[in-house]
Amino acid sequence: MVLLALAGVLALPLWALGVRAIPHLAEAGEAWDVALNSLFLSALGALLALGLGLALGWMALLGGVGRLLEGLLLLGYFIPPFVTGMGVLFSLELLGLRLPGAPAILLAWTLHYTPLAYALLRPALGHLLPLLRAAQVHGVLGGGRVRVLLPPLLPALLAVGGALYLALLGNFGVPAVLGLPDRVYVLPTLAYARLTSPVSPDPLGEASALGLLLGLLALPALLLHRPPQAEATGEGFPTPRPLFRLLFGTYALLALLLSGVGLLKEALFNPYTGALKPAFPEALTMPLVRQGLLHSFLLAMAASLATLLLALLLRPFPGAFRALRGLFDLYYLLPGTLLGLGLILLLAPTPLYATVWILLLAYLLNFASLAFRALEAGTRVEAQVAAARVHGLRPFRAWFRVGFPLLRPQALGGFLVIFPLALSEITLSALLYAPGAETVGVAVLGALNGGLYREAAAIGLLLALVGTLPLWARRSPW
Repeated sequence: MVLLALAGVLALPLWALGVRAIPHLAEAGEAWDVALNSLFLSALGALLALGLGLALGWMALLGGVGRLLEGLLLLGYFIPPFVTGMGVLFSLELLGLRLPGAPAILLAWTLHYTPLAYALLRPALGHLLPLLRAAQVHGVLGGGRVRVLLPPLLPALLAVGGALYLALLGNFGVPAVLGLPDRVYVLPTLAYARLTSPVSPDPLGEASALGLLLGLLALPALLLHRPPQAEATGEGFPTPRPLFRLLFGTYALLALLLSGVGLLKEALFNPYTGALKPAFPEALTMPLVRQGLLHSFLLAMAASLATLLLALLLRPFPGAFRALRGLFDLYYLLPGTLLGLGLILLLAPTPLYATVWILLLAYLLNFASLAFRALEAGTRVEAQVAAARVHGLRPFRAWFRVGFPLLRPQALGGFLVIFPLALSEITLSALLYAPGAETVGVAVLGALNGGLYREAAAIGLLLALVGTLPLWARRSPW
């Protein structure tokens, strides 16, 4: 009963969104072209990232790729998405190229999410190696191998493809950086535009209807999701092939350069003289940036610690732990626009509205799933706790003396994942911030819109540096 009541409370933002959106669905019909654009771009971006991730996974297995090259590839994913969008924009300008909005969005999405596709597919590919060896022994070559390997790989492809589609469908930062200047809208950016429109008779209702459309587009992909595995398992080939290792490393390096060289050039060099003149001091003296950094740091720290503490407290109760994790998974998988709009509708009449506290609540709901999954992964400690109880310790003391200390590596890893994501969060922040409660992502977008490209690039590089923290959570040497 307690869990049912808690599920009802957690569902209130989505319920409020649905109630407010229904009267405006007829008006939202005018935005079906944007909905189809969102569907097309998200599906195509997911296919591109999935195909590249699959190819890189095979290269890694055939080439015996180690932690160093894997870390180089994964570095691109840990950079915030909107920073990747800025990097692509500045790098293309450096090369004298300019892509229209939609292709630029697809390029940035592919660069950013291909490492995620690789990390999720690599374990499934590792498990296929014995089947591949059996096919070789029996003389199955060429297209015959595809017929042999595809059926066991298909569930993983569908699950990873669904996860990528959800991530792209709800992404706000990249379309805001690369799409809005060319008037290329997706549902998250259109919902933000309707919410801030000064001429709309009911901006909140219209934005809610768009959010409901976004939820309907996301619903089928939720059925394809399954818990990911981030580390590869299975045996590698006895004799690694250097060519495939070279191809893997070349892609990882080129992708990182395309995402980062433009940012470095914009932030470090004077655009008129070409002289070295870092823009970090100017960026850090901007009041909005300083305030945004402070708010984002405090929000990220509070969200990381609070969600991990909640997960730790519930870890001794496996039934409640799994049930609550399932509820939080929904908010993590659904586009953040839905959660942001739902919280506005639910809390607009309360003192929490237009404060940093509504942002903190949104961060807690959005990132709690990562904390629960971090403590669910890795070493099982129940046997050690049971042994401590056999030796006379009471349940809570057994967990305090034995269980929780053993969970410290997982908790640290969870913090190093949640903190950078929360620090650079922009979808929820763009919807929920108020004057005086800006975050650093909002400050960077404001600098871009104001033509302060060097300052925006400098802050983007700082966020990218913080975003690499999860790599330090990988305990084995590269």
